[in-house]
Order: sequence, then C-alpha cells, then structure tokens
Amino acid sequence: MSLFNANDYAPPMPVIPSPRQSHSVKGKPHLFIGRAHQKLTETIKPIKQNDTQWYVSDGDWSAHDLLFFLLQITGPAKVYFSTWAISEYAIRQLYNMIREGHIIELHGIFDYRNGIRKPAELQFLKQITTDIKAAKCHAKMISIVNDTWGIAVIGSANFTRNPRLESGTVFSWRSVAEDARDLIIRVLNDQNNW
Repeated sequence: MSLFNANDYAPPMPVIPSPRQSHSVKGKPHLFIGRAHQKLTETIKPIKQNDTQWYVSDGDWSAHDLLFFLLQITGPAKVYFSTWAISEYAIRQLYNMIREGHIIELHGIFDYRNGIRKPAELQFLKQITTDIKAAKCHAKMISIVNDTWGIAVIGSANFTRNPRLESGTVFSWRSVAEDARDLIIRVLNDQNNW
C-alpha cells in the first residue's frame, strides 16, 4: 500500500500570458509563472537544432525549471535525468507535466542518500516515473527526446530550489541527447548500485 496517492498532489496550473510561444497538450497550454520562467526567457537564447549554448542561472532557477522551459519548445517528449538531489516541489511539478501530457515517459537517477532521507518522496517518484533508481550519483543531466528534438543539458544544478550560482550547457544535438539518455538507461539497467 502506498503512503499517499499521486492524484492528491495535482493542484490546478494557472494559465497566464507568456512572451514565448509554447506547445499545448490536449488543447491546454502549459505556461509558467514566477521569476524562474522570466529569467529563463531572458537567459536562454532561442533554441535551434544542432546548437550549443552555455548558461549561468545566477541562482534564479534550477534544473527542473530549465526542463519545463525546454519542453515548451520541444513539445511532448521522453525525459531522462540524473541529479544528486530532488525536492518534493520538483517531484510535484514533474507529476503535473506527466499528467498534462508534456512528459511521455520519465526515467531518472538520483543519489541514494536522497531516498533514505526522504522515503515519502521516493515512494511518490516510484509512482510517477517509468523507471527510477537511487544510485551513487552526482551527475546532473537531462535528456529530452521526441521525433523532432534531441536536447541534452549538462550542468551543475539539481532538481531543488537553490539560490546559488549554477551553470551548464544546453546541447540541441540529437547525438548528445541520445548519449546522455543511453548512459542513464545503462545505470538504470545495471544491477549494481554503483
């Protein structure tokens, strides 16, 4: 029996105007509010195929904010991630993106110490993800893959709120996104706990 039901964590998402075009799923656009989205709009240049761009967050947004921002560009996709830490807030936002159809599948790796400290969050992750594993992990990667896009993010930010300076690189190269995806799948399928 689960500690709680994932449907209990589905607050309605407000719809507000956005200066960026976003994809809609089932006729409903997913838009973001708050400083993180505004700062991402100011920081990340328009994404085009086969491009690379370096970014600095200035502590205004985290890895999950960047993921949601990029999903506005790619449309619905399979998502693979690795992180050292993940917060309850990020997990709830991931759940909303899955429920709304923006994330088709979610596969992830996070540091094993995070699961031990937060068993309820681990239980929730297991309910909403296609595949999740606690391992010895300090890597922070995101791979977004669909028929049109392959985007990878390699950076320093976790899936937590963090007011610290973070930086990373967005690769809109399918080969890089597939390499990151394949690494995450390899760790997920490895019987060792790294």
